[in-house]
Amino acid sequence: MSRGMFRALAFVVPRSREIRIVFWLFVSCINEAAVFFRRLHKSINSGRLQTCCGIGEEDFMLNLFRVSNFKSLIDFEFRPAGANLIVGTNNAGKSNLCQALRFLSLTSSMSLDEAARECSPEPWHLLNVYLRKATIEMEAQVVFELGGEKLSFTYILTIAGHRRAIEGKFMSMSFTVDYECLRITGGGFNDTTLIENRSGSVKLTHEKRYLQILEQNGSVPKGQAVVETSALSNSTMLFRLFDLETNGRANLFKKYLNSWNYYNFDPAALRSNAATPMDQTLDTNGSNLCSVLYTLHNQRPRDEKKLIEAVRLLEPRLDQIIYPSPDLDHVYMFFEDKEGNKFGVQNVSEGTLRFLAICFLIIVNQRDSDEVDAPPPPPLVILEEPENGIFVAHLKPLFDKIDPSGNHGQFIFTSHNPYFIDLFDSVVEGIHMVRNDGVKSTLLRPSAEKIRAQLGQFSLGEMHFRGLLE
Repeated sequence: MSRGMFRALAFVVPRSREIRIVFWLFVSCINEAAVFFRRLHKSINSGRLQTCCGIGEEDFMLNLFRVSNFKSLIDFEFRPAGANLIVGTNNAGKSNLCQALRFLSLTSSMSLDEAARECSPEPWHLLNVYLRKATIEMEAQVVFELGGEKLSFTYILTIAGHRRAIEGKFMSMSFTVDYECLRITGGGFNDTTLIENRSGSVKLTHEKRYLQILEQNGSVPKGQAVVETSALSNSTMLFRLFDLETNGRANLFKKYLNSWNYYNFDPAALRSNAATPMDQTLDTNGSNLCSVLYTLHNQRPRDEKKLIEAVRLLEPRLDQIIYPSPDLDHVYMFFEDKEGNKFGVQNVSEGTLRFLAICFLIIVNQRDSDEVDAPPPPPLVILEEPENGIFVAHLKPLFDKIDPSGNHGQFIFTSHNPYFIDLFDSVVEGIHMVRNDGVKSTLLRPSAEKIRAQLGQFSLGEMHFRGLLE
């Protein structure tokens, strides 16, 4: 069941505490049954999980992200590695890059205006104020590995901003799709356009028909497998795409883009006890940390054990994390020591809660590919200034678990802290430096060979402090 369905059910369940607890337990039983049938389905399919379009297991990698006219990013190009660190002075544009990635991801799951408001309370400032240009241009190049077969996707999105005024005064801005295109190469496709959207005039490739014609004739005449339709211009066609049979690969790309996760933890939000049954994905500000950890406690106790072992680095007396008397809307999380003393989240330090959230993102999401008890790890995690409130040395064992190849997902971090920067001295290929000339940001990828040559004389953090990474 979806989160929205659970919230709807909450309105019809009697409000008495006892009945609500029984309902929570009932929902947990349903989930256990779902886990059993997922495992059964896996065994039937000889160990291979099937995606929504029946293609097979997939691995993803973002190879290139281009953006122009998004805040300070003008003709900006980012080529991420597996583990990435974005450094630069204040106001250089590090967060702007993270927000641009987040915005593109959000456009696959909501309208353009909703995505803009998620990224900024002043959406009219998403456009660079000095360029005086009315469109934002974005491009993502992604490689999928599907059962040993390589698929390459290129997604281009150009949106137009429209100023809205009330009684002659500028009040806000709305956005529409100017141009949208998704192309694919591999698996029988050769730079084939799956989606073309020109201001609401849409052409879609019927993927199943395309492959049938290709198999019969050896080639596909232009337009032979294309369906023409129309769509509202206030959202992308990718967002409105649902037909899994005829648009399986396009939907696979949508699923990938939608699963990018952005985090900027808020200390007050991390202490929230608000909950949703079966919560499994951490919110952007960490406001459902108690909720997702309660789900972890019920569904994946082995992963919870790994998480508790990691947190003992900060809280050596921690024996277990308990959740007494949960209900449909709240989860009350307590740290308990071996003497039975309990400490609620209001009495746990901000740094410990941030560390707990980072443990969840890194340890829990680095699980074995054979597990089917939970959704697959997010293919791209963006985390702003993770070291805030944390002794950086405590983060090293966590970050050593990150696979720099990106095979278990790509990570993007921002930081000013020289000691956190030092953690990347073994993966210097993932270091990116952002500079701002007052109008636009530029990205510099320091020479890995040059960095390694200087590591004997300076630490990586000191190199950044001295300006040696430029």
